[in-house]
Amino acid sequence: MSRGMNGKLAAGLAILVVAAGGVAQTPAAHAEDFFSALFGGFRRPPPEIRMPFPNDDMRYEAPRQRAAYGGGTAYCVRGCDGRYFPAQGNDAESKAQSCKSFCPASETSLVYGGNIDDATTDKGKSYSELPNAYRYRNEIVSGCTCNGKDSVGLAQVKVEDDPTLRKGDIVAGADGLVVASRNANDRRGGVAMNFSPLPDSVRARFRQVPVVAKE
Repeated sequence: MSRGMNGKLAAGLAILVVAAGGVAQTPAAHAEDFFSALFGGFRRPPPEIRMPFPNDDMRYEAPRQRAAYGGGTAYCVRGCDGRYFPAQGNDAESKAQSCKSFCPASETSLVYGGNIDDATTDKGKSYSELPNAYRYRNEIVSGCTCNGKDSVGLAQVKVEDDPTLRKGDIVAGADGLVVASRNANDRRGGVAMNFSPLPDSVRARFRQVPVVAKE
């Protein structure tokens, strides 16, 4: 190896030693800056520290947020005694129609929730805040009825007036099984849905289905 190469190598080693010594003698913060300059892409941003407002009470616990209206099961609530039943339908409008159809003799309202205790109205009022919530548990309210006859029964709804029916639904009618041929949302002015007889191939599948109730 030539003398010139030895000199360059020695000079390079000296610079490296000085640089290493400088890093060793600087505080940790400077060492972090040094490596950050070399590997800045790997540096994590400092954690964000959120300071509480001066008036914050650390003992305060935020109230549980209620489920948004429209989520969960829809319950039709009878206003005179708080009795309720699930409201059927594919959307809010059909559920409201179903609620009123099965309980036309009393004022009703819809609440939504995972269960009746957490259910709320469209105004955010919980079922338990309604005037007569759970009243049916303690007494039979005179004149409180859905069907105009008794306190526990629902009104009978004609199949052609059922707001929950949709195109393709199979219904047992007076002339046997029929299929709904028009969507309930297409009805205007109380026009009844159309029904068509089921094809024999489809009708055969239902011949062995037991009848559990008759009028």
